[in-house]
Amino acid sequence: MRTQLLFICKKMKRSITNLLLMIAVPLVCMVSNLPAQNDDLPVYLKGAVPVEDGKVVFRESFSVPDISRDSLMNLTREWINGRENQEEERSSRMLIFDDEKGSVVGGCREKLVFRSALLLLDQADINYYVHATCTPGAVDMAIIRIRYDYDDDERYTAEEIIADEVSLDKDGQKILKSSEKWRMKTIDFTKNLFRDYRNFLFRKTQKGTE
Repeated sequence: MRTQLLFICKKMKRSITNLLLMIAVPLVCMVSNLPAQNDDLPVYLKGAVPVEDGKVVFRESFSVPDISRDSLMNLTREWINGRENQEEERSSRMLIFDDEKGSVVGGCREKLVFRSALLLLDQADINYYVHATCTPGAVDMAIIRIRYDYDDDERYTAEEIIADEVSLDKDGQKILKSSEKWRMKTIDFTKNLFRDYRNFLFRKTQKGTE
């Protein structure tokens, strides 16, 4: 009888341990996905979200020496269309290809993940336009008209939720909690997008010179 009781107690102990592990693992993952303290992240503070004529515009210039304007337009079109990926729920397609102005515009939609853990996925759909102006040896690219769809019934524009005046405290030293994940993840997203384009240009132009 005593042996049976000991066996039952050990089994219950293992079950409780497994249950605690099941609870602890997603909590650890949640914590690892939380943004760091604002004080340690000046890169996300005042001026990190540029505004032009009242609209949020992330802009980057790319130097591509010895590459013609037409070649850069074609490469930009290839990059925009090539980002289409149904498995990752990413939509990306060219909308305007203006030979006269050297401009290429794409309409894009994809997932912006805030937190991802075993039992939690917090994400939004981010919609935006890529506007590239190509000249000989250079591309000026802007990410414009950023909008978010969240939880089926919440919709925001970048101006409403990540611009300095709505997302920072009066001193510009803290990100408001209501905007924190939106601002930080959008800044990261645009940096990664520009980096992806830069790497694409490098690969393509390097191949052309080999």
